[in-house]
Order: sequence, then C-alpha cells, then structure tokens
Amino acid sequence: MRIIQSANPRPLNLIAVGPNGLVAVASRTFVVPGDVEVCDVTSGRIAMRFANPDSATSLAFTADNRFVMLADAAFLRFIEVASGRSMSSTLFPNPRPEFALSADGERFLVTSSNDTSGEVSCFTTALGGDRRRLWHMDTGFAHSCPVFAPTGEKFAVAVRTLVPDWVRLMVQVRSAASGAGYFTVPFDFASPVRQLAFTADGAKLLVRTDSNTVQLFDAATGAAAAGVLKHKGRSFVTGIAVHPRGPVACARTDGTVTLWNAETREQLRVLDWKAGRLVSVAFAPDGALAAAGTEDGKIVVWDVDV
Repeated sequence: MRIIQSANPRPLNLIAVGPNGLVAVASRTFVVPGDVEVCDVTSGRIAMRFANPDSATSLAFTADNRFVMLADAAFLRFIEVASGRSMSSTLFPNPRPEFALSADGERFLVTSSNDTSGEVSCFTTALGGDRRRLWHMDTGFAHSCPVFAPTGEKFAVAVRTLVPDWVRLMVQVRSAASGAGYFTVPFDFASPVRQLAFTADGAKLLVRTDSNTVQLFDAATGAAAAGVLKHKGRSFVTGIAVHPRGPVACARTDGTVTLWNAETREQLRVLDWKAGRLVSVAFAPDGALAAAGTEDGKIVVWDVDV
C-alpha cells in the first residue's frame, strides 16, 4: 500500500487507474478547479499535471494509456499523458457533459444536459484519427452517470425529467448500437443516483445513491430481486468499482473500502488505511492495482489480491 499526496488538496472524487502503474485524479466538486494529475505509483511522484479552471465531470485513460479523457463544464478533452497538453477538445451544446468509455476503448458515450433538456451520443474513434458519431438522441430529459456493460452491447444512464408538479428520476438501460430503450427503473427524488456500474459478468446493474447501500438490479429486466449491498453504520458509500474477476469495491466516508461478492451479497473484506474520508475508488483494467481518492487530496494505492 502507498499513499501519494496530490499537489492541490481537494476532493479526489474522480479517479482512473491505468495498466502501467499510472493513476489519474481530478475533482468533480462544484466550483473546484478540474485540474488533472497523473501519478506514477512506482516513484510516488506526480508525472503530469493539466491545469483546468472548470470543475470536472468524467475521467478515464484511453485503452493505449497515451491520453487521459476529461469532461468538464463544457468540453470533452484528450490530454496527452507524456506532455500534459490538450490534443483535442469538443464543445457540447448543453453544459456538464459526462462520458463512458467502452472496455475495448473503441467507443464512448457522451451525455450533456441542462435542467430541462439533454442529449446522448455514441462515438467511435481510432486514437489519433477522426471521431465519428454513430448515433445521437435529443431528449427532454437530463442525463448523467453513463456506463457501458462489460461486453459493450448495452449501457445505463440516470435520467431526470420535469413532469407536472414534481421531478421524476429513473435509470434507463439502452442498446449501445442504436440507443433504443430496454427498460426503465424509477427512483426516489429524495435519493438521487450518483453512480452506475455493471457487474463483471454483466448480469447485474449496481446503483449508488446518497446512502450506505448499493442497490442491485437484474441487467436484463430491471427487476429489483438482485438485492442490495448494505453497509453497517451511517457512513455513505461514495464510490464503487468492479474488479474484472467479480468483486465489487465500495469506498465509504468512514475511510474504508469494502469488497463484496455481488452474486451472494456477502462481504469479503474491509480495508482501512486510516487515510481519511474516501470519495472514490477504481481498479486497473487487469485488476492488479487499485486506488482510492480522499476528500483532502490523498491517493491510496494498493496491490489487489482477490
């Protein structure tokens, strides 16, 4: 285990782990600059820093690890890891775009929304080449939290829509090939959706809200019979990540990461480094390394044994 201190203490609630010992972090906290730092786990040093005045919304390494993808208040950027330069950027018509990258790195989804309208687009890209839009949907809904299923054939997104006299919240699962809808799961406005993830086998959809519980739904039907991952105490779950071999990691405000068997809903292990309040967690694509971000700018990195 290693703890690396960010040069700019802030909530590191966006985190991504590359396959070569690099960890990227940023903050999606409102009014906090969305500066990106890439840390070298071997040396414990900050290998790259990209200054960005706008708060971030999404972060990921590209499949070849050459670029960090960053979404902020208006743009989607590709930042070269070696130089820290923004190599390309795309402006979106609605504010605060968010994206999800497919496991093979060949496609990405982008959602952008204001309070009453939004859009969802799917792009394909050859790194270093032109990005091509596969399909696009304009809607009367605000979308957020996009995520691909492991095989890439479907995706999930959180939806907020205004209906007479109240705000309606839901999660939709759709076709990644066309955007066509499969099913919708309604949610309580009092507990907004903060993060979505699919289990490693794609059979279940994980939903994180402002609570100590992660809800599980059948990813084929939306049925809630899949159950919950319920943590003891009042500490909220602030981040979830799925290991490629199956376990689900939950970062919590009490400073712990809990590993779960999503199939049996049994707790496997609790990790506690006394590093402070955790606000994110992520695994490397091969599952060998994991990292968690703290509220005050620390990055906790550890070798994974599952």
